[in-house]
Amino acid sequence: MSINIREIQEGAAEAQDTVADVATGAIVDVVDAASHPVSTARKTARRLERKGEPVNTRLRRQATRTRQQVMESVDDVVSGNLAERLALKGIRVTKARARRQDIVGDVLYVGLSLLHSGLRSTLHQLNKFEDASQPPARGSERRSRSSSPARRATARRATAGRTRRATRRVATAAGRSA
Repeated sequence: MSINIREIQEGAAEAQDTVADVATGAIVDVVDAASHPVSTARKTARRLERKGEPVNTRLRRQATRTRQQVMESVDDVVSGNLAERLALKGIRVTKARARRQDIVGDVLYVGLSLLHSGLRSTLHQLNKFEDASQPPARGSERRSRSSSPARRATARRATAGRTRRATRRVATAAGRSA
C-alpha cells in the first residue's frame, strides 16, 4: 500500500481552486446585491419562484392523491365495500397470473373457469328469486271499488241521471222566476 504524494498535492490544489472560485463568486454576488438591491431582490425572487414552483406542484399533486386515497379507504370501510374491493383485486391478480403459459397459469385458469361457471349458475338462480319475489302491482287509491265493466256502466248511468235531474230543477226554477 503506497501513498502517492503527487495525487494528494493535485487534489489539494483542486480543492484550493474550488474554494477560491466559490469565495470569489460569493463576493461578486454580494457586490451585485449591494449595487442593485431592488433588481437583485427581484431576480432572486424569480429564481426562487422558478425553483420552488415544480416542488410545490409535486407536493400539491401528492397531497391530492393522498387525500383521495384516504377518502376512498374511509368510504370503503364505512360502506362495507372493502371486502369486495380486496376480493376483486385478488381475482385480477389471479387472472393476470392465469394468462401465463406455465403449470401455475394452467391451474389458475382452470380454477377461474370453475369459479366463473359456479358464479354464473348462482347468479341465474338469484335472478329467478328476484323475479319471483317482486311484489305485485297495486291499483291506485283513486279507483273505486267496483272494477267490473258492468258496475262502472251502472255508476255512469246513475251519475247521468243525477245530472239530468239537476238540470231540470234549475230550468224549472228559472221558468218560475220569470
